[in-house]
Amino acid sequence: MHNYGVLMNSEIEEQPAVIERLLKEKQGMIAEIAAKFRVVSPYAVFFAARGTSDHAALYAKYLFETVAGLPTGLSAPSVFSTYHANLNMKNCLVIGISQSGAAEDVVEVLAGAKRGGAHTIAITNCAGSILDEVADDTILLGAEKERAVAATKTYTASLAVLAMLVAEIADSNDLREALKLVPDSIASVIANKQTIQDNAIRFRYLEECVVLGRGYNLSTANELALKLRETTYVRAQPFATPDFVHGPIAIIDRGYPVIAHAAEGPTLESVMQVIHTSKKRGAEAVVISNSHSALNDADVAIPVCVDMNMPEWMTPFPFITAGQFFARSLSILRGNNPDEPRGLSKVTVTR
Repeated sequence: MHNYGVLMNSEIEEQPAVIERLLKEKQGMIAEIAAKFRVVSPYAVFFAARGTSDHAALYAKYLFETVAGLPTGLSAPSVFSTYHANLNMKNCLVIGISQSGAAEDVVEVLAGAKRGGAHTIAITNCAGSILDEVADDTILLGAEKERAVAATKTYTASLAVLAMLVAEIADSNDLREALKLVPDSIASVIANKQTIQDNAIRFRYLEECVVLGRGYNLSTANELALKLRETTYVRAQPFATPDFVHGPIAIIDRGYPVIAHAAEGPTLESVMQVIHTSKKRGAEAVVISNSHSALNDADVAIPVCVDMNMPEWMTPFPFITAGQFFARSLSILRGNNPDEPRGLSKVTVTR
């Protein structure tokens, strides 16, 4: 077991360097791509993605709408790949996200969108992939090869590229400047990884849990739940906090773990209300947060960047890094190798 999780750990720790490189090398190209859309003024943005990439798209949905003022949607790839529909997509921007660039249904969305008049962008880690070839423009993640099956650095690299794209489309200096702080925010989590990993010990016999988030960190909740399912085989279910109280909260019993992402910002109060309600029902609250008050209310507190002043949209970067370390540690404690989850491969081809 001493070699378990070596690749995943290495790739988690590469994330600050990957994002620093993106900020340095891709800003000019992304600005050129974005300039096209400030001229034509697209009225909507759609995303095509699966798995981890779909969670990056969910993050981008909030960012495009709240910062750029553009309505967005997450496309259903089967509309193109299975039902072969023809859609009028004039004046739309369609972004396909796939670390491997090999998701055939994502490729079909971009191809169908182009036929319908949309401009298409591929975000991928693989130059020369089929997704790269079909798109009008491609933004390469430049994360080098990701060898662990569970995606880590390609996820946060995708978040960074999407945030950079929004910053340029919205011409937001605030976003451009804040993005420079992202590598340090992740590095601070890496420096504290032992504390995060120690918190996983009490959950080594965990069978199921829920993972909560809201707003920008709904994507984080989905991504952490996926990492737990992939690497630990725990039945982790993600929910937006408002959805959770509309029925699913009934599953809570004494000692049931609720992992919540509570970021300083507009969503904090409502997330904490759900945490308090869950605790009254007997839940064990695991809180990943940069808020002192939220951490004080936790049964298990995972502090993240509490001394950094960051906008809420930035918190998914350090929050998911903490989640990656938590999932990796719990996987190893349960006798699994998070680098090679059972029955999974690095590239999943879907239609």
